[in-house]
Amino acid sequence: MTPSPTTTPDAIIYYSSTVPYVTGRSALIVSSVTYFGNIAISVVSYEAKDASGNVVIPPSSQTNRGLGQRADCIGSSWLCSWTFKLRTVISLDLGKDCGITLWASANHTAQWTTPAAYKLPGATWGSTYSADSRASATNGPCTPATTCRETGATNYGGPLPCTYPLPGGGDGSTPPPTGGTTQPPTYQPGPYVPSGHWECVIYFMGTDYQKEYCTWYADYARLPKSSPAFSLSAGTPTTATQPSAVLPSVFVIVSDQVPSDAIAVIERHKQGPYRNVLLVPTSTIRPAVLVAALKALADSRGTKGETPAKDLQLTLKGGVLDPQIPVVARDYASSFAAMIADARRGDAGPYGERPILEIRLDDRK
Repeated sequence: MTPSPTTTPDAIIYYSSTVPYVTGRSALIVSSVTYFGNIAISVVSYEAKDASGNVVIPPSSQTNRGLGQRADCIGSSWLCSWTFKLRTVISLDLGKDCGITLWASANHTAQWTTPAAYKLPGATWGSTYSADSRASATNGPCTPATTCRETGATNYGGPLPCTYPLPGGGDGSTPPPTGGTTQPPTYQPGPYVPSGHWECVIYFMGTDYQKEYCTWYADYARLPKSSPAFSLSAGTPTTATQPSAVLPSVFVIVSDQVPSDAIAVIERHKQGPYRNVLLVPTSTIRPAVLVAALKALADSRGTKGETPAKDLQLTLKGGVLDPQIPVVARDYASSFAAMIADARRGDAGPYGERPILEIRLDDRK
């Protein structure tokens, strides 16, 4: 029997729920609605704040409209043939692994609809509604720092207080003198196989406005083994006979120009001092995200060369979860993430006065 306002006058919502889950910096919001009808709409709203009430994720919402999947049902065959469950899952990066509270709620609509056919207009009827009250989850309070996070300190990573080299050698408790040069750290991870990969879509190809939008997918089974995503590093470590000056650099810059739905933006320039730039929305970047972002840069360098034919911009989206990056790669990147967190503001050229860190790249042969 075809649904119509006569045969099925009203839709029914049997059950709905919206629950946030938080693990470290990674968060998921799972919302679902089980209903009798043939279309459902879920509008999931969320926001996050730190312990001081500062906004981490501004009030946002995502809408999911669809049929969903057939749900378990006890009743007549007619009733069960039109009982579905629409599920909405939102992945978020909270920016910090402690001190963040995430709130989520949702409004659901179930209804009947028929599409337009021939000269007959479409119709919608029997709408019913439900709301999930605001629920929260937190990654727990932050513990006071116990280790030195100043990159110029002689005991970086060791217990507080930080100590600094005195003029002429030795250790001391006073900051180092200004002046002189410090070689940027060199990023050279070992080979690893992530359980995820980037897929990029290019817009305005061949024009001066070409842009790439890359999304992280957790399903790596469909990724060919020959993909450069499986060879971030495959070579011998840098030695004293290979001066770091010959290595390319990436400038990690904390910027408010990163789109709200992106985790980072890569910009590559064919000339100028800022050949490779990684724009991040916050200085507290998670090691797994840093590994994935530098992986995207390595892929671009592998396909477009160290000096691209034109300026490139890659917008990175998607949720990179810690389990998708091997522990050894995350552990290696954690020290670089700490240096980004401690990066001081400086002249970033066309990017303005920003927290900036230069990293040498030795992740591709």
